[in-house]
Parts: sequence; C-alpha cells; structure tokens
Amino acid sequence: MIIKNPDPLDFSYVPQKLRFREKQIENIRRIMLEPLKAGISSNLLAFGDSGTGKTSTMRYLSREEKRFFMIYQNALSFSSLRALVLDALSKMGRVTGTKNMSFPEIFRSMKRVSEERGKNIVIIVDEATNLIKFDKDGLYNLLRANEVYGAPISCILVSMEDPTIYMTERDKKSLGVFSTILFNRYKQDELFEILSERARMALEQGTFDESSLEYISEVAEPFGSARVAIELLQKSAYVCQYRDGEKLESEDIRAASSMINPYVTESKLGELEPEELGVLLAVCRCLKDESSTEMACVIRESRVVSEQYFLDIGADSMVYRIIKRLENIGIVEGKVVGRGDRKGVAKMIGINDVPVGVLEEKVMEMFKRI
Repeated sequence: MIIKNPDPLDFSYVPQKLRFREKQIENIRRIMLEPLKAGISSNLLAFGDSGTGKTSTMRYLSREEKRFFMIYQNALSFSSLRALVLDALSKMGRVTGTKNMSFPEIFRSMKRVSEERGKNIVIIVDEATNLIKFDKDGLYNLLRANEVYGAPISCILVSMEDPTIYMTERDKKSLGVFSTILFNRYKQDELFEILSERARMALEQGTFDESSLEYISEVAEPFGSARVAIELLQKSAYVCQYRDGEKLESEDIRAASSMINPYVTESKLGELEPEELGVLLAVCRCLKDESSTEMACVIRESRVVSEQYFLDIGADSMVYRIIKRLENIGIVEGKVVGRGDRKGVAKMIGINDVPVGVLEEKVMEMFKRI
C-alpha cells in the first residue's frame, strides 16, 4: 500500500495554503472584502481555464474569512438565481419554510440576518455562465441587491471564460461596474510544487521521487491545469497500488494518462507503414524503464527491429523522418534538451498517453498480421 491518505489526491481537497494563488487571493481581499467591511458592496468576475484554481480559491476564502457570510454556491445545482439565493439564505441560518419567496423578500430577509449577526454577505456563484446567459433578471436582482434592497451583498461570479462576452452593452449598463480577476494557467514548475505537496501528504515516504513528479508535471503542463496534474498523480498511485508496486514508475503514469486522455488506438496504429511501426516499437523498447529516451537509443534499437521483422529501416535520417511523422500525428512526443557543460543538445523522445508495454504488445500483434 503506497497511499496513506487519499484525501489530498482529490482535486476538491483544499489545502491549508493555496500555492501560486496568493496574488488572486490578495486582490479579492483588496478589491472586495476590505471595502465590504465599511459597507461598500461590489461585484467581481473571476475567470480562467479549467484547473486553474478558481474553485479552490473560492472555497479557501469561504473557509478562512470569518468576518463575513461567505457563501459558496455552484450554479449547476440550481435552475435559477432565485433558487440559488434562497438556498444561500438558508445557509445563513434563516429557515424560510417556502420556496416561493420573491427577490425582495429574500434580500430583505438577508439584510435582517446581516444586521442581527453583524456580518456583511459575499455570495460566490461558481460555474456561472449559464445563469449569466439565461437569467438576466435574476442576475440584475443579485448584483444590484445593495442598491435596490439595501442588502449588504457583494457577489463573485466565476466561470471559465470572461462572462462579459455574453452581456450586451445594455446588460453591462444595467448590471453595473465589475472588477475582473484572471486565473492564469499553471506553469510546469508550479505544477511540480503542487504535486510535491500533495504527494507528501498522500503517499508513504519512499514510494515516489522527484523524477516521477517531474514527469507528471511535464505531461500536465500543456493543459496548465492542477486538476489534470492531481488526477494523474491520483490515478498513477492507484495503478501502482493495484499492481502491488512499491514505488511510482513511469508506466504507472502512462497508464493514468491513458485513462484521462485515451488517444492511441488500433485504428491510429493501422495508419502506419511497417517501417513506422518498427521505429515505434524501438521507441517502446527504449522507454521500458524511462520517462524519455535519446534518439541514439531509438536508432540502435530500430536496427535490431529492422532485422527482426525484415524491415527496410536504413539510414539514421530515415529514423528521424519517421519520428517526426509520429510526433505530427501525436503518438510520440519529442523535445530538445541541453546536455549541460557545453555538451550541446539532445533530442529526447517520450510516450505519455499509453503504457509502453501495452503499446509494444499492440505493435507486435500488428506485425503478426502483416
């Protein structure tokens, strides 16, 4: 058993400290929460790609900020904004006994609770895009609650894209002025730090090393998503545990990647010429215990495969051309890295979307049919 605590392997887990979102948290506090202490309500748009920490940040603030009623709501759970704010009222401790309260009744009731408890209100609406598109009346009532009903409410709308693209100029004038905060994609070194923290909390000591976490962060880097990175770590750990492994290996990570993004199929392999299959088989053999391999190994192993299966894999340049084709169709991934100490650069080849053992078996099975 390599997993000692599964909770940090769940993307919904919110750690005690959010890494690399300090700037966004500080901006929310400065733009919205500090003015709200003085009774000045405002509205904020938070947007960014999936996995960039929007939800974690909002849940973190809901947990940490005790000066306010900070109520996190996921809009996908509600058919309308009226239903959403009615549920928020119940979370503030006001039992309504009815689902038919009007907006004036809801917000005036919120105002009374706020005055009784001495706390102003922040309503966070996650996954807000559909409500922004289709419930303009509800959006108006929520965003203008302070002005229209005297309720000390600020609102954070959260979505993947900037929600103002769904608003007409008339909508923008009606709904008022927004501040915006972008959640940018994570960089590879940031993903590595996030994974390191999660791994230390979730996995037994000695069951992972930096190279494994670097490999996961490399696979996740094109998405810029902590969600993808953490899910890869989670699935890799369970794959390792299922095979009774004692330490996370590259094949576990490739297996996890194939679960999340299954790309290489037999139909894709069926498009390859025999020589291309031969070079791919050579890549698989070079990657048996590695996350990436140098072209020198692929060239050497291609000669062995060529003799084994009577292929016409000739000059080194042919291997390079085939590797380029395999890169273009997305079966292998290549990158140029420095050797260090002025020793030049090397072309490194990897396969991230499928375990190389599985892919090797598929290729060998196809050779039997040729």
